[in-house]
Amino acid sequence: MAIKMYGLQLGRFGMDIEMLLTGDPKRLLSRDQTQKRKTFYQCPALAYVIETPEGRILYETGVSSRWNEEWPDEHKNFANTVDFANIKAEEFLEHRLKAIGLGPEDFRYVVAGHMHADHAGGLRLFEKAGTEILIHEDEYKGVMSLENDTSSFHCFADFEFFSRKRPTLMYGDQEIVKGVRLVSLPGHSWGTMGMLVRLDHTGWVFLTTDAMYHHESYGPPAIGSLYQMDQNGWGKSLEKIRRYATKYDALIAPGHDECGVKHHADGSKEFVQLKYYPGVYE
Repeated sequence: MAIKMYGLQLGRFGMDIEMLLTGDPKRLLSRDQTQKRKTFYQCPALAYVIETPEGRILYETGVSSRWNEEWPDEHKNFANTVDFANIKAEEFLEHRLKAIGLGPEDFRYVVAGHMHADHAGGLRLFEKAGTEILIHEDEYKGVMSLENDTSSFHCFADFEFFSRKRPTLMYGDQEIVKGVRLVSLPGHSWGTMGMLVRLDHTGWVFLTTDAMYHHESYGPPAIGSLYQMDQNGWGKSLEKIRRYATKYDALIAPGHDECGVKHHADGSKEFVQLKYYPGVYE
């Protein structure tokens, strides 16, 4: 059995795209152009299922279906700027998995790319399954050290079960099964982790979570965002994504974009539309 991979769309939330692409030269005003059209971006929440001979892996889990009950008021005020109410009931992870005939017990690993509330909301579904939850040690230490969940975009309800089911901590770059590697990409958060997947026909695919929000983030020059924990660390991690993608002729799948970046052996790159279930990468 060869490895195959497919993406799951877990809903879209509306937001000003400049929250992701702060300082984008195409959107900056100037003396010569004092007005430009604003873009209210329909930002996708995404997860990926990787089928391997050694077990099924889930990367990322989207927003909790209970976000409106559980998020602190500070997050809900932020949600007045970012329209999370746009996500439909059938788009949350538990419903997406059920619709394709899967449940938490069908996964060997679930990987937390990072623990922000728009990425870690479905982790609790795996508390009582035999699934092993993988998280970078720095991300785990970070969320477990939080005194409250109002100062950063985390929700205690997403990970309070860690006291009952401790996740497996990852260190640096590690291969978890043959052909699937976790890649340390700190900066957006304490211990952001990407994933490299080797497919027979597609080649390498690089899942970046929010170490790279959008295909336009890639540059050069790279376009950052105010929403990074460590701007310098984020910049270094984006350069690491570029090095790996160039080395492996990889297809890059950003954290909040349905358009990816494909590298070619001749050194060129192009933007490509990514495909999601029922589309499959093999």
